[in-house]
Amino acid sequence: MGHLLYIEWLKIKNYRTFWILFTLFAISMFGICSLWWYFDVYTKESGDMAMQTAGSFIFGSFRFPGVFNTLTQISSWLLYFPGFIIIFLTTNEYTYRTHRQNIIDGIDRKDFIKAKILLAFILAFLCTIIVSICAVIFGLMSGSGYYTHDILISVFYFFIQSCIYILFALFLALLVRRSALAIGIYFIYGILLDYLIAMAISKYTNSTIGFYLMPLQVSDQLLPNKISSKVVEMLGDFKTNIALIISLAWIVFYCIFPVKKFQKEDL
Repeated sequence: MGHLLYIEWLKIKNYRTFWILFTLFAISMFGICSLWWYFDVYTKESGDMAMQTAGSFIFGSFRFPGVFNTLTQISSWLLYFPGFIIIFLTTNEYTYRTHRQNIIDGIDRKDFIKAKILLAFILAFLCTIIVSICAVIFGLMSGSGYYTHDILISVFYFFIQSCIYILFALFLALLVRRSALAIGIYFIYGILLDYLIAMAISKYTNSTIGFYLMPLQVSDQLLPNKISSKVVEMLGDFKTNIALIISLAWIVFYCIFPVKKFQKEDL
């Protein structure tokens, strides 16, 4: 597997799109959090109690341990960047027929696609590291605080969420095989359709089951923003432990499906 990862590294080390998108993720992460932190500080220093109350509801806490929960919620909107990366890397294999050449050169089909899956996990891990570093920086900038196990829980939930977003992108890339179409479906589905379908199912059943069933929504509810959590609360009680189990089930599915599909499909 190390040899296969080395091959993947050779493919991406000079791939400009990879470095641009990954850099955009990191810059956007620090940039958006800086703006969020600035407005949070501004509302607290305004002296207006109504503004301070609204600010604490909207922006969350930037002190330990709450800063990790706040920043992981903010950064979940940026997970499309690593998703785009995995789509481009996967669809390029089909566009330039390099997947076929790798198989001809003796790489097993199962190992080839497993390398893509492992790359998705590595991207999710790197995103988690960046968010964690950002949280530490803004936590220190915001003054004293205390450390609890909630920090590790927030980081773990973000890693799970990252895995689902990136593996879902891999799933689409393998189905569609064309980068522009896969990116369009990925973005529209993630921004709009996943939520609308979850909401429709929940409204029809008068429960929160829709938010359990949809892959991106169930991972989002591990780290819900204030507005999203209020919407779900209106529909009924939502169990985070069940959401975690279902999220892990989706990860297993997104790991098994590509291997089965790639083994059987016509190259």
